[in-house]
Amino acid sequence: MATDVVMREPGPEDTETLVEIALAAWEPIYASFRQMMGDDLFVTVIPNWRAEKGRQIREMCQPGSRMTVAVAEVAGQIVGFVSFYADQSRGVGVIGNNAVHPAWQNRGIAQVMYAHVFARLRALGMRAVRVNTGGDPSHAPARRAYEKAGFAVGIPCVDYYRKL
Repeated sequence: MATDVVMREPGPEDTETLVEIALAAWEPIYASFRQMMGDDLFVTVIPNWRAEKGRQIREMCQPGSRMTVAVAEVAGQIVGFVSFYADQSRGVGVIGNNAVHPAWQNRGIAQVMYAHVFARLRALGMRAVRVNTGGDPSHAPARRAYEKAGFAVGIPCVDYYRKL
């Protein structure tokens, strides 16, 4: 299956498809956050995650964004995307928002996306790449995908919240 994945640059007509993929992929994550935080704190801290995630995706697709975006297609259908940038001052690439549509997950598509990014970052002279993700159960699939791609060193981080 993964051999059928074609990586390409997105066009302006692709932006809303990428938003739809992001919203579908992040739905279980934010549902988990809501469960962990409770409704009141969740709505206070994350009042409209869909609007915010949509804004992030649209912004990264704009000309002049520091992020480079690549889309993954199978048989002409966009099934995922990955964003990244090269920090030339440090020689470190950074992977940002990325997702495979839930209907297409567990088929090796993410590995093709990350390999594409690694090649692009190497060509830009990067010596390392960084990605961050959550440590909660809803991010376990993302952690597995990153580990499959060779990410092995992780620095734990904890975000604490409290209602005032």
